Amino acid sequence: MTRQVRWGVLGCARIARTQVIPAILRRSEACLRAIASRDASKLAEFRSLFGDFSGHDSYEALIADPSVDAVYVPLPNALHREWAIRAMRAGKHVLCEKPLALDSREAEEMAATARVCGVLLMEAFMYRYTARMAKVSEILASGVLGPIRSINSTFRFFLDRQNTIKENAELGGGSLYDVGCYPLNLIGLVTQAEPLSVVVECDKAHGVDVNLSAVLRYADGVIASLHCGFNAFGRNYSEIVGTDGALLIPDTFLDDAGHLTLQTQQETRSIEIPQSDRYGEEIGDFSTAILEGHSPRLSLDESLRNMRVLDRLIESARGTRGSE
Repeated sequence: MTRQVRWGVLGCARIARTQVIPAILRRSEACLRAIASRDASKLAEFRSLFGDFSGHDSYEALIADPSVDAVYVPLPNALHREWAIRAMRAGKHVLCEKPLALDSREAEEMAATARVCGVLLMEAFMYRYTARMAKVSEILASGVLGPIRSINSTFRFFLDRQNTIKENAELGGGSLYDVGCYPLNLIGLVTQAEPLSVVVECDKAHGVDVNLSAVLRYADGVIASLHCGFNAFGRNYSEIVGTDGALLIPDTFLDDAGHLTLQTQQETRSIEIPQSDRYGEEIGDFSTAILEGHSPRLSLDESLRNMRVLDRLIESARGTRGSE
């Protein structure tokens, strides 16, 4: 490939430092061009880690940089809409961390801006780029499970750090936004639909949900359950159950090597999964879409549908009396 997408990164978030910038550097389709931060010491730290790039002391300066083609937005959830729209209006393609926005209204405005500006916008669900999820999709498409009747998906961890944005309501904190959006995305991938009804129970602390479970009922008879939280031992697991079989998916949202378990009346089979590079594949797909002028793997229609469901879960959660 003779061209590379020149990436700019808004801020020095931990996910940018540990995952996304290293992924950019691993890909032949991409290169790191610029990082923006008001903290000069952070820029110096990142330069020691990642080599030379243009350092900007404001987000405005980075999105105005003519040498930047695409912008990665790892900012707090409450800032996604503003800075994604600003970047797109400056002609930049945008890879925005999940959730795409705080609600579907914001997400629709972001999608409309992408269309008007003729740029790509994608929600950064990196788990969709793993060998694990490729195999899950293959099994679903095969029909071996029969019509799906039940989906159960959990993503939780114990938050042992104090005063993080994950527990800051004004910045879009809460376990549903932070990790619950992953099971919701998986459920949406399987159902390709919006539920008839949702019921949510949650516990709250610092004004945000820290332990949440939801039940979603669909017109075709599927009942899905979603579980997420910050206040208990980590769990990352899903199962998809049909009339003819069940698929068990440990470590659903990771890219480690592992296995799936496929159960049918005829057999119980373990399916080995190789390790993947989820962030690298995500950057590669989005960069190639820019270079070749086609859509990336995750569509905005899917993100908008799931954001509408997220609205309903958040509204239901507001009606709970969860402990504070």
